[in-house]
Amino acid sequence: MGKLAPKFAILVLGVVAAGFAIQRFAMSESESRPTHRQLYEYEDGVCNGYIETQYRWGVVGLLCWGIFYMFWALSIVCDDYFVASLEEISDVLGLSPDVAGATFMAAGSSAPELFTSLMGVFAVQNDVGVGTIVGSAVFNLCCIIGGTAMFTPTTLIIDWKPITRDSFFYGLSIAAMIYVLADGWVTTVEATSLVAFYFVYVLVMALNSRIMDGINNCLGTTEAVKVDTHEFDGKDGEEEEEEGGIISTAIALPLSAVMSITIPNCSSEETKKYYIITFTMSILWIGLLSFYMVTWASKLGCMFGIHPAIMGCTILAAGTSVPDAIGSLIVAKNGQGDMAVSNAIGSNVFDILLGLGIPWMLNGLIYGTRLHVDAENLVPLSLILIGTLFGVYFTALSTGFHLTKPVGIIFFSFYFVFVAYNLAHEFGLISY
Repeated sequence: MGKLAPKFAILVLGVVAAGFAIQRFAMSESESRPTHRQLYEYEDGVCNGYIETQYRWGVVGLLCWGIFYMFWALSIVCDDYFVASLEEISDVLGLSPDVAGATFMAAGSSAPELFTSLMGVFAVQNDVGVGTIVGSAVFNLCCIIGGTAMFTPTTLIIDWKPITRDSFFYGLSIAAMIYVLADGWVTTVEATSLVAFYFVYVLVMALNSRIMDGINNCLGTTEAVKVDTHEFDGKDGEEEEEEGGIISTAIALPLSAVMSITIPNCSSEETKKYYIITFTMSILWIGLLSFYMVTWASKLGCMFGIHPAIMGCTILAAGTSVPDAIGSLIVAKNGQGDMAVSNAIGSNVFDILLGLGIPWMLNGLIYGTRLHVDAENLVPLSLILIGTLFGVYFTALSTGFHLTKPVGIIFFSFYFVFVAYNLAHEFGLISY
């Protein structure tokens, strides 16, 4: 898993280059074409300081390396600490894998989205927070579930009830977001309603076992005990990491050393009792690493002249979803497909209801004013969110909820269509 994040970082840096190329193509095609909406600007000094202008390509190289390193660090946190603490919490509370994935795992791994949204509202004061939440929602649904299908050695068979439950609440979350953003203004009451709705979702999760038993009784079925046909002994991942060699180990050594000092490793018997500290410190590390990743990615996008919303829907959305992706791949590799899928969809519920609701609610409580959010693009983005939800769910339904590699490819294609549409729309290649 340690080799996943560096490769993923290179991929998303390629997305930045592609966005830059498309933007230049659009500008060269028609320099005088008016923009379809009023675009926000980066803050002064973000990318036009002395160092950025005098040593441009040196700064670009350092920023690319910094983003690369943050991805790597996030993979270490998730692989070595976050998932281990989550498993211990699930054992102590007696949570089923799908509930643990939709709640604790989703909340912990979605800390970057919440932090990014807070930065967008209070610090950076642009719409990167909204762009990141929307882009991350599509990424979580298509790429994380698709990735678990593609990169798990055998077919994952998931239960239809958890994915239906989570998809239902995700659909309600999208509807709530559309209602709140319809007029372009977010009031304190509306924001608080989003937060309150998430606690309704948590309450349903608390009653999940009773609800599932009731569904089984109504259908006259019994809960099937899943037999794990995946013979993973833990050695495959270790051998994969050993293939990285001395160089990759040396590069990751500072990160591993600092994290081993600050985060208790609850996978050992001696420190297992500190699982709450491990979980909390993992979230703090995820937030800290995501802060630098967002800052450097925004600076890189500014230097290439890419609009903040574009960064939010592409590289920042993919970047802040690295904890979700890595966590889902880890549990899916252990045969827990329900947990991986519930994490992806539950993260979307968290991102919309809390990732947007909490910053907007704090804005109203602190400043006592409504918050203006650019909602001109709301209709097509809402259709995309709803369309990807229906596409993913009914694709899984048509395969009998068997996540195969072809299914994963279909899910990935949904995300690439979304990115292509968003880039073409922002750069004026299409009008709607």
